[in-house]
Amino acid sequence: MGQLCLGCMKENNGENICPLCGFDKSTEQPAPFLPLGVKLQENNYLVGRKIDNNAEGARYIGYSERMNSPVIIHEFMPAGICGRAKGKTNVVIRGGYEEVYSELNEKFLSYYRVIARMRELSAVAPIFDIFTENDVSYTVEEYYDCIPFTEFIERRGGSVDWNTARQLFMPIITALAALHEAGIGHYAVSPENISVTASGKLRLEGFAIDDIRRSGTNFDAELMDGCAALEQYMDNSELNEATDIYGFTATLFYALTGRLPENSSERKPDGRLPIPTAVFKKLPSHVVQALAGGLQVSPKKRIQTFEEMREQLTAAPAVKAIQTEASRSARQSEAANGYTPKKGGVPGYAWAILSVLSCMLILLVAGIIWINQHPVTNFPIFVPQTSEEESSDVSEEESTDPNIFSVPNLVGKNYNDIVAKQTADSEYTVIKANEEIFSDKYAEGQIVAQSPEAKSKAGKGVIIVVTVSKGFANRELPVIAGQAVETVVTALNEQGFIASPGNYVASDTVEAGKVVGYENYNAGDLAPYGSKISINISTGPES
Repeated sequence: MGQLCLGCMKENNGENICPLCGFDKSTEQPAPFLPLGVKLQENNYLVGRKIDNNAEGARYIGYSERMNSPVIIHEFMPAGICGRAKGKTNVVIRGGYEEVYSELNEKFLSYYRVIARMRELSAVAPIFDIFTENDVSYTVEEYYDCIPFTEFIERRGGSVDWNTARQLFMPIITALAALHEAGIGHYAVSPENISVTASGKLRLEGFAIDDIRRSGTNFDAELMDGCAALEQYMDNSELNEATDIYGFTATLFYALTGRLPENSSERKPDGRLPIPTAVFKKLPSHVVQALAGGLQVSPKKRIQTFEEMREQLTAAPAVKAIQTEASRSARQSEAANGYTPKKGGVPGYAWAILSVLSCMLILLVAGIIWINQHPVTNFPIFVPQTSEEESSDVSEEESTDPNIFSVPNLVGKNYNDIVAKQTADSEYTVIKANEEIFSDKYAEGQIVAQSPEAKSKAGKGVIIVVTVSKGFANRELPVIAGQAVETVVTALNEQGFIASPGNYVASDTVEAGKVVGYENYNAGDLAPYGSKISINISTGPES
C-alpha cells in the first residue's frame, strides 16, 4: 500500500496537498478529536480527517488494513461529559459524570449492535465492527461515494415527481420499519441525514442515541428543522414510531415540493398542509392523504406505523379489497355449480369455474390499473360516490355502518369558520392547499373546491383538502372622497390593492389633507387584485 491521503484515504504519492481532494498534509486535527494518523484496534484502523460531529460524538474517514478499503469510524464522545487533550487518544470524563458516561456508553453500544444486525437493509450502511479502546467506544461502517440528498434535489430542479420519489423512499420505509420492530428509532430523518449513492440509492445517516433527539436530557437537543415531531420539543416525552413517521413524511414532502414544512412547534393544529397548487394537482390523492396523515402535529392523529404509511403510499388496501372480492366471487361460483373435489380428472363443470376465475382475474387486473390512476387509501378510506338511484339499492347494513359517513358539502363556506369548529372528535379534518385562487363566484375566504367531493362516502377521520378563494380577480373601487388618507389606504389594502398617496390637487369641496379621489380610476370602476392604486389628496380651494 502506498502513502494514503488522510483526507480521502486514497493513494497520492505523499503529496503535501492532495491532488485528489485538496487536503493539506500539514493539517492538525483540533482537540477534542482524534489526532490524524492514529491507529486503532491493533493497528487495523487508520484515522483520518473528521467528517462531522454532534453531541453524541464524531465521525472520521478511516482506512482498514485488513479489508484494504476506506471506512467510516464513529467515535462515542458525548459533548459536555468528556473531553480530550490535543494529541491524546484517551478521554477525560468530567467530574461527577462517570456514571452518566458509563450508562450512555452502554446505550451507544446497544443501539449500534442492533443496527449492525441489519446488514440486509439497502438504506442503512453496514456496520463492520464495534469495539472499545482506551475506554472509548467505536463503530466502523462502510464508506461509500455519495452526494447529499439536498444537492440531489437541487440537481433535479428543486423537486422530484411522485414516481421518482416512490422508488427512492420505499427502501427508507423498509429500514425504518425494521428499526422500530427491533426496538430502536432514528428520530432525525431529514434531508440533511440522507445521502444518494453513486447507484442512485438513498442511504439513511445521522443515527444517534435518542438522548440527543429530544428535550429534557443531558444534552442540548439536536432537532432537525421542519422534520422534528412536536413531542421531541417536549421534555421527557415518549418517542416512538409515529415520531419517525413525522420526520420521514417531512422529508418526502421536501422531495416533492422543494421545501420543508414549518417546524412542528410553530405549526397551528389546524392541519394546514402547505402544498403549492401546481404540485398538489400532480400528486395522486392517496399521496396527499398520506402526507397529511404523516404530518399531523398531534402524535395521536398521525399515521402510527411504517407499514401503514407504506399502504397509504401504495394504495394497498384498495388492491387487497379487490383481491378479497375476487376470492369471494370464486367461492360463490363453486358453490353454485355444486363443485366437489375429485382425486383425478377435470370434470366438465370445472371449465365453467375456470372461466369465472379467468373473468375475475381480468377484473382484478383492470381494478389494479384503475387504482393506479384513481388511488384510494385507508387514511382516510374513500368509497366511490353513489347516485340517488343506486343509493336506494344499498343494503341497510351498509348504510348504517358507523364508520362510514357522507362527506359534507363545504363549497361556499368560510374556511376559517369551519376550522374554528373542528374538534378532536370531528368526523373529518379540513386542510387547505397553500395557494389560493381567484373566483368570480366565491368571496375571499370561501371554499371553491374540495377533495373528496361532497356526498361521497368516507371513513371517519377523513381529511378533506380544500381550495380557498382569494376573492374576485377584479374588484370594485369604493367611494373614498372626503375620507382620511390613512383610512383609505388601509381599506384598499385590505381589499387586495396596493394603495399609496399620489398627487396633491386643489379642491373646493374636500377639506385640505383629505382624499379627493383616485388618480386613474373613478369610484365604482373594477380594478385587478394587486393593482397599484394612487389617490389624490386635497390642498384645499385654489387661492
